[in-house]
Amino acid sequence: MFANNPPESKALWLSAALCLTFVANQYLWLFSPSYISSVVVGLSILTILFFMIRSAKKSPEITFVLLIVCFLGIMALGSATSAWDARSIWLFHAKRIYFDNNLLAQLDNYAAFSHNDYPVLLPALSATLARIVGHWNEVFPKVTNVLFILPPLVVISVTFTPLRYTVFFVASLFFMAGRLLTNGFMDGILSLYIVASLILLAILFFGWKEHLKISKGVLMASAIGHLAVLVGIKNEGTMAALIILFCLVVSLAIDKKRIEIRKISALFLPAFVISGIWLLLCYQYGVGNDVATNGNFTSTLAGRLTDAFSIHSIASALYYQKWIAFLPLCIFLIYFFQKNETPFKTASFLLRFGLLYSFSLFFIYLGTPHDLHWHLATSAKRTALPFFLTFMTCFLVLFTEYASKNNNKK
Repeated sequence: MFANNPPESKALWLSAALCLTFVANQYLWLFSPSYISSVVVGLSILTILFFMIRSAKKSPEITFVLLIVCFLGIMALGSATSAWDARSIWLFHAKRIYFDNNLLAQLDNYAAFSHNDYPVLLPALSATLARIVGHWNEVFPKVTNVLFILPPLVVISVTFTPLRYTVFFVASLFFMAGRLLTNGFMDGILSLYIVASLILLAILFFGWKEHLKISKGVLMASAIGHLAVLVGIKNEGTMAALIILFCLVVSLAIDKKRIEIRKISALFLPAFVISGIWLLLCYQYGVGNDVATNGNFTSTLAGRLTDAFSIHSIASALYYQKWIAFLPLCIFLIYFFQKNETPFKTASFLLRFGLLYSFSLFFIYLGTPHDLHWHLATSAKRTALPFFLTFMTCFLVLFTEYASKNNNKK
């Protein structure tokens, strides 16, 4: 049965399997940390990659993203881990898991500067690679981060066809994210999982890309896998999943579509269970988030709301970037479609998420206990990437549908 499926369907199945392997690896470290379990995970990933390469033979888009991931892997291996967050948070957490042979090593809150409340899904895979190889260094473990890029890029390659649209997405991603894809930071990976989750939900609930020969079961499995990984990347992943859920329900209500509680629960519940387990573990060990615990978030937020300089500083840091140009382009293109057309519904869903996510970041910066100038200077460009990539994806959805519409008229 699997052999008779089109390459797009196979690739989405395999991307879902890869996501679930990433999640399973984390819990193998929690319940059964051994060399054999690491080898099993490694062989599982290699098997999935083998079948994905086979399925790519008939799809130039999938072939392209596989080549891109290979290129990024080489780039990651050829660069030292020097950035603060990459070295002192993510790679440090992976190093502790590896040497302590314990997924929860960081919950002793040693070196609290390393944000010990951050999830460990990606560090756990880095630790698995180190255990398979048999030793640790500061370069090769982070190459596993590149593996996490593959599932969302497969979603992009399946939905944005022909090849030129996939190339446009990847080229835009490179310009927007740059070295964030290979230097050990999580923001580029987080952005890709957000966009992939939004796309899969748009197909499932708004009827976008109805011509795709992919069953709802495959789409559901892929969406569940991407959302499960999303909440395990960093804390913003859980915030993004909550905003996605809110925007989905609001969009369905506005479009007067039936809100399928069981279907939505099946998609989001695994992700929220994974996130909830981690939050409970952090609470049990007394490990808190620096923004939420260092100072009074509410009073700081209220104080800065009346400070014009703070509001201007945050708005400039988040929005005064060249990628904001995608937002007016989306607003311009969306009026070429009727409100009952699927591109309009899909674009509206994406825009709602992008705007609400950016407003959430705005309020987080208003309440930060850290020096505002320092916090914005060290993080705003990275944290803004998810909503800018969402706007770019929205533009691409509208542009491809508009081009297809014009071709059909001819």
